Order: sequence, then structure tokens, then C-alpha cells
Amino acid sequence: MKSLALKVDVDTYRGTLEGVPRLVDLFGKHGIRATFFFSLGPDTSGKAIKRIFRKGFVKKVLSASPAASYGLKTMLYGTLLPAPDIGGRSETVARMREAAAAGHAVGIHAWDHIDWHDNLPRMSRAEIETVVAKEHARFREIFGKPATLQAAPGWTATPLSVEVQEAHGILATSDTRGGEPFFALRADGTPSKVLEIPSTLPTLDELLALPLPGDGSQRDKVCKFLRMRIGEEATGGAGAPHVHSIHTEIEGAASFHDWFAEQVAAWKSDGVSFLTFEEICRPLLSAPAHAGSAREQKEIPTKALSWTTLPGRATPVATGVALGASSAA
Repeated sequence: MKSLALKVDVDTYRGTLEGVPRLVDLFGKHGIRATFFFSLGPDTSGKAIKRIFRKGFVKKVLSASPAASYGLKTMLYGTLLPAPDIGGRSETVARMREAAAAGHAVGIHAWDHIDWHDNLPRMSRAEIETVVAKEHARFREIFGKPATLQAAPGWTATPLSVEVQEAHGILATSDTRGGEPFFALRADGTPSKVLEIPSTLPTLDELLALPLPGDGSQRDKVCKFLRMRIGEEATGGAGAPHVHSIHTEIEGAASFHDWFAEQVAAWKSDGVSFLTFEEICRPLLSAPAHAGSAREQKEIPTKALSWTTLPGRATPVATGVALGASSAA
């Protein structure tokens, strides 16, 4: 059976307020459950304006622009406009709780999305610990329970961040791109107990920046490409489904929502089943690991974190590299 996990990254104040309910409504109509990863602190998106333009949105997204999805205010937050505290405002907290109440899995995306994405590789253990402690405390305030799932902004992860997240009780992350689920090496050289579930499919903004084969509009080509990829076996050697990352600021925005609604309808017509990250983790983390067990042929590997570049993406992303293999970047 074709299976897919939709990983919904919520980067901004506007994405939380407008994109989350729009996607929750779409998923409800199709009986789909997804996993929402929330940014919980200040929205400083204005600091990333140069990176947004480097992604080629203005050239590639038909007549749209970054402002069409992110909004002019969002593009100024943290610079010319004050950064709104996403997880500290009642209107956005209500949207987060509504997603959980609708049956979707929820996890942590970031405290400050831009700060983590741009600065993590240079952060000390103490600096990472400060950030992680704040986001976990805020998550408990909002949802009344500890966080067990986490997905790093821009697939930005280091052995130190893996170690700190594990210490805070995270069971599974989605911090990397490509390949099967694995356990990452921590900064101390030992394997983490946190299951890493990579994103296996290109994102919409990446696909819009690439020449795709076939006839028709770019919209048609993207839909056909993603339908074809779901028809292929995922690279999850441990039996995991494909994972597709979407954003409330893109697929959940008015300018792109119709695109994504058509994509979801196409997947449903293809017989795709949709899983949450909790459903992915359950069999993988509960299977016995002793020799001769049913899991013997599907043992979850340990990999080192490295960096790689992807077509259509301006900045490097984390990836898992088999022990003994050379780094990709």
C-alpha cells in the first residue's frame, strides 16, 4: 500500500493564524491526519528576506511573489516591525490547540525559526540547551503535555542538538533529508535513542525552481511528479513511508492552497494512506532488536550527520551518512 506522512512546518505568526486552520479544514474533508510542527517563540522572519528571494520565488512561482505567501508584514518582522511572540498570543495558541483537537500529531519546530536555521552550527551546548528548554516549556504550557516530536527548521541539525533534544525526552525527530529512518550519532560519539525520520520528497518551493519533464503547466508537472514518487518505494529500509514536508506559509496560504488541495485529492484517488509521525514511530521503536527477531532484517541503522545541497534549495541541509562512508557535502 502507498503511504505518506505529511509533515507540516509552521514557521510564522501568519502561518499559524491563517495556514493552520486552512490545512486542518482540508485534512478534515479528506479524513487525513498529519503532523504539525510549531514555531513557539518570536517570528523574526524579516531577518531571512534575502534567503527567501534566493530561493527563486519571484522568477519561478508564476505571477506570485514571496509576499503573496508570507505577507509583507511577515517579511518585516524582527527588523522594521516587532517580532510577534507566536506561542504567547491567544489567537495563535487557539489555532495550535485546534490542530491537536482535530486528531493531528503535534511537535516542536523551533523557538525562533530564523535563529536556529542560521546560527545552530555555531551554537555552544549551553546556547542550544537554553533554546531547547524554552521551546519545551512553552509546548507544555500550550498542550499540557511534554513534547515527543521535533523537526528542525530548514533541516538544520548537529550532533549537539541531537544530544540536547534527547535529554529533553524527544522520541523522534525529522531533521534531515533523504534515506531511511536512523539513529544519529551524538556529539559524544554514541548512538542517540531518538529515531530520525528524514523527509524523502522534494518540497513545493524546490520543485517550482526546477525544470520538470512532461507537458502541461508547472502546476500539472509538480502534481504528476509527486504522484509518481509516491508510487515508488520509499527509501525507508525499516518500513517507513515517504515523508513530504509542507509549510503553512506556502501550501496553507491562499495563493497556493488550491494547488495543494488538488495534490491531496490526486493522492487520495491513487489510494495513498496517510500516517502521523506517532504511527510511524510505534512499530519501529517497539520492535524487538535481539537476534532472530522479526526486526532482524529491518534493523534501524546508526548514521553520522553531515551536510548536503539539494536542487532548488539555496542552503545546505542535514543528512544521514552511513558510518564509514564519505560525507556528501
